[in-house]
Amino acid sequence: MKHIGLASALLIALLLQFVWAGDAQAQTAASDLAGTSWQLVKFEGSDASTLTPEDGMKYTITFGSDGSVSVRIDCNRGEGRWKSSGPNQLEFGPLALTRAMCPPGPLNDRLPRDWQYVRSYILRDGQLFVSLMADASIYEFKPATREEQAAGRVKGTATYRERMALPDSALFEAVLEDVSRADAAAEVIARTRIEHPGNPPIRFEIMYEPTKIEQNHDYSVRARITDGERLVFTTVQNYPVLTRGNGNEVNLLLSLAAVPSAASSAPSESSLSVLPATFVGMLPCADCPGIRYQLNLFPDHTFVSRMTYEDRNHSLDHHGHWQLTGEGKMLVLQGEGQAQEKFAVRDVDTLRKLDVEGHAIESKLNYDVKRAAEFEPIEPRPLTMALLENTYWKLTSLGEVPVTAVSQQEPHFVLNPETHRVSGSGGCNRLTGSYELKGDHLTFSQLATTMMACVEGMDTEKALLKALTKAKTWKMAGDELELLNDAGNVMARFEARGMTKYSNAPISHYIFVTLPVHATKV
Repeated sequence: MKHIGLASALLIALLLQFVWAGDAQAQTAASDLAGTSWQLVKFEGSDASTLTPEDGMKYTITFGSDGSVSVRIDCNRGEGRWKSSGPNQLEFGPLALTRAMCPPGPLNDRLPRDWQYVRSYILRDGQLFVSLMADASIYEFKPATREEQAAGRVKGTATYRERMALPDSALFEAVLEDVSRADAAAEVIARTRIEHPGNPPIRFEIMYEPTKIEQNHDYSVRARITDGERLVFTTVQNYPVLTRGNGNEVNLLLSLAAVPSAASSAPSESSLSVLPATFVGMLPCADCPGIRYQLNLFPDHTFVSRMTYEDRNHSLDHHGHWQLTGEGKMLVLQGEGQAQEKFAVRDVDTLRKLDVEGHAIESKLNYDVKRAAEFEPIEPRPLTMALLENTYWKLTSLGEVPVTAVSQQEPHFVLNPETHRVSGSGGCNRLTGSYELKGDHLTFSQLATTMMACVEGMDTEKALLKALTKAKTWKMAGDELELLNDAGNVMARFEARGMTKYSNAPISHYIFVTLPVHATKV
């Protein structure tokens, strides 16, 4: 009976529209809906059937004041246009809807099908009733509160450079992950899947629960396209979202995954087999329990690597290009601004690290990295990135030898960007000089020190000054700074500290002696 009453009310409204006419009335009618948001209460069919969603906020509609309309239908989102030509008249234009794989439900299919047949509406007791032209079926909505509208979503597009069409059996998947912990696998927050995604750009939306997002965590989106069990495309870089100044929209670039040939499917010392691939292993460390080394190789001959120092709470990332030499028996990594890294290809699942000359390292320690069962993307990690200039850099190691301060004046330096001068301490004497910074190139010149003689720390001071004179490039990860020579070898490592005063005496109270630049190796 309620359904009959609603149908009668809508019929009266349709008759009244012939009495009320004119642009002014049309604008007034449109203002009833403009800027409002609604969530579905139920659907009543002309056959007296009723469909009630378990969660009405999965079926919402928002009327924009500019004539735009946005909808949510379960796990999919859509956008289109709406208009009201007169009182209680309502029409929708074509709806551009995402194609994620939602759980089966009768409303998921019915709502997009009925969209084009909407012709009228009525507002009664704070509810919105929308009627269909074809059979007078009615959708009942109630206002969506601010809290209910706050359901989170990440949206974006995915594309690839190759000019190739995807097969009909292709499946697109995008995943939102918490990548905050360096010592654990990423936590999946939410994901979306699209069958038959078509040609790029592929538009997608990932719905997530806002309560799962913590502002001091890091979140990233990764995606892939598969054809059955075969990986076709995948993301190979980080796409941060939501926190630390990142928004909720991303544009993903996917890389083509290599397709193994019959020849490469068999184990061979001259083949890396299927790519992309992840190799991991625990390598020796001079002053820590070990270095967890992860190497990701991609079919376009690019790589990303991460060295995580155990007990140091930081990691270093490198990226660049790779190539096989020596009839496929040696893998050479050429990082941007870095010295080459070399590995022996033991078999398709094992790489063994070599020295800088490409020779085997004579040691009983482990230098092998093994192929992981699945490809593991290297995701962004939380960094408290210090600034290179105007930061107090405390010396922590010379080469691979740790340094411990033996006097009140710990070895350190500070770069002044206004004067392009460096100042600090070698651990005994004050130091000063000039520096030149261009991108990742950093050089020191005209270094001078005071002339005090200390019982301890002089050897460290001399080694630090030699390291500064040989520095050519710099690299920073979190609060750690590395100075490298022209061969890419680490000369010294520093740790960012607060800007502390190491002496109350002004710099003019010291006498400095200019140091000659020697070619002696540190």
